[in-house]
Amino acid sequence: MPHSPLLTPATIIARHAEQITAEIDGEVVVMGLAQGKYIGLDDVASTLWRLLEQPQSVQHLCDLLAQHYRGDAAEISADVLAFLGELLELGLIQVDAAQNL
Repeated sequence: MPHSPLLTPATIIARHAEQITAEIDGEVVVMGLAQGKYIGLDDVASTLWRLLEQPQSVQHLCDLLAQHYRGDAAEISADVLAFLGELLELGLIQVDAAQNL
């Protein structure tokens, strides 16, 4: 299994180009074409996924979700990082290579 890059608040992430997103019975489902794996997203995860229509920093995503859901910023950040790590392992998102230039 390839080593996943470390996600930090400054990491810029984007949806992987080789994925398909569909809404089925009100639930967002994302399938990675490269690995053939998919995931169903709940309301909060669907909001995060929609925010990734454009590349975003992890910090910006956390800030937007904290404003939208008015939750504890530290808890939201921890949850977002954990979820993004899962998406990265599934090949559904990628770290923006331009940030490393």
